[in-house]
Amino acid sequence: MDVKLLKANNMPIQLPVRKKPKPSNIKALCIICIATVLSIVCFTMGLFFHIYKPTQLILDDRLTMRQIMPYYRWWKNTEDVLVICRVFIFNVTNSEQWLQGLDDQLRMEEVVPIVYREMLEHDNVTFHEHNSTMSYITRRRLVFLPDRNVPGILNKTIIVPNISLLGVAARMENDNYFMKRGLNFIYSMSGDTVFSRMTIYEYLWNTRPPFLKQAKKFVPSMVPAENVGVLKTMYEDNEDHVNVRHGKRYGYDQFFMMNSYEHEPTVPGFSLAKGDCFASILNSSEGATYPQNLDERSVLIYWRKTLCRAVPLYFERRVPKGPLTGYKYVLPDDSYDRLPNSTADCYKGQFGLLEDGMTDTSKCSHDVPIVATSPHFYARNFSTGHKISGMRPNRELQHSYAIVDPSFGIPLDQCARTQTNLAIPQLTGYSEDIKRFSEMIIPMFWIEYHQKELPMYIVRTLQAFYVIRDVEPYLPYVLYLAFVLLLSVAFREAARYKVQGKIAPAKYTKQELTNL
Repeated sequence: MDVKLLKANNMPIQLPVRKKPKPSNIKALCIICIATVLSIVCFTMGLFFHIYKPTQLILDDRLTMRQIMPYYRWWKNTEDVLVICRVFIFNVTNSEQWLQGLDDQLRMEEVVPIVYREMLEHDNVTFHEHNSTMSYITRRRLVFLPDRNVPGILNKTIIVPNISLLGVAARMENDNYFMKRGLNFIYSMSGDTVFSRMTIYEYLWNTRPPFLKQAKKFVPSMVPAENVGVLKTMYEDNEDHVNVRHGKRYGYDQFFMMNSYEHEPTVPGFSLAKGDCFASILNSSEGATYPQNLDERSVLIYWRKTLCRAVPLYFERRVPKGPLTGYKYVLPDDSYDRLPNSTADCYKGQFGLLEDGMTDTSKCSHDVPIVATSPHFYARNFSTGHKISGMRPNRELQHSYAIVDPSFGIPLDQCARTQTNLAIPQLTGYSEDIKRFSEMIIPMFWIEYHQKELPMYIVRTLQAFYVIRDVEPYLPYVLYLAFVLLLSVAFREAARYKVQGKIAPAKYTKQELTNL
């Protein structure tokens, strides 16, 4: 058909349909788009990490203790953190000879440790945004570990001083003659003795001396509790209210420091309203975590209710802990010494000035003159300790320390050890067997809380943090380089397949043109 004839008749010219773009062209377009987007992302991230360090962002975010983050869950849920509590009791081996005056020293024999696991719970967490603090309830309890104890250890019989009787006698030493006569009367009516024979379980959890039962009948106010088992007393009130600081407002060095314990800034039992000494718990930590970004000048203040005070820990050295390196902070040997300013010394004793190396805990022990010392009196030679034998001081086995990750303040390994003793002054106006204990410090037991390691998933997370810290100086430049390489790929693909010419015009054969 003639083309001119077609034009004259206004007939449409039907051309062959153009072919679809080839798959290689679509692939090129995808490469260009993806490479361009990724290059922009790399440049933006490189610029961001050039201004902000990733590890600093992580530590800053932890200050807020956001509940969706792992570090909050580590603190909130401590089931995977194993804290072992070991109790060493002192058994008296020559009670009869000592009472009869045949022996000048009371021989003490350390019983193999009774091993428990301490469970720690954090509950009722409340964030106070107006002052950037956090309140919560902490609960502690002990679980007996049969596989870590000598079989039948709780049924082992021991002989120990009658702490209830001697403690009340020591507390009443400054009272008048008639009060002391009343105590002697109650003591004789009870049929009790100055030494008690009982099982270890009874000593720890179910101590009910006849003297207290009799005293309850005559002077109920003098007996706060009939069961004075040492662990029962320590853990009977296991719910405590804590308020700590958090957030960027306080920074790294005040992170998780205490503002109050049981709604007060002082140790429970010390009342400012009653004129007691200001036994501060401010800036201390319960040991679950410490401030961040620690260094060799940092001082950790450790609070433990069973110790009845907050104590400072000072840097000693760097210590390898598996794949990590921790900072070891130790409790100095002079931590329980008397302060030069006696007025500021809240632990000098309520019933006479204590010697260096003793700290008064009577406020936490129903005003019974209980004192804490280092285990086995290591680093101290008490003048009132000469009537005791069997102490075997060993600093390496008995000192307290905390090995802490310096960036996060998370304890990698920590051990708190302290010995509980009864400090007895010169006794007058009592029966002879009671007066025999005059001017003595009587070891009762010493206790060790040891968190030896962290769960592996926490260790791996800390490892990853330090890997990021090592590479973060080079990270922006790596991202800039990736930006250049990706942009080069995009330009190369654009040059090879020009956007305008990716879909080439259809080609017709001579025969096809003739048919047109």
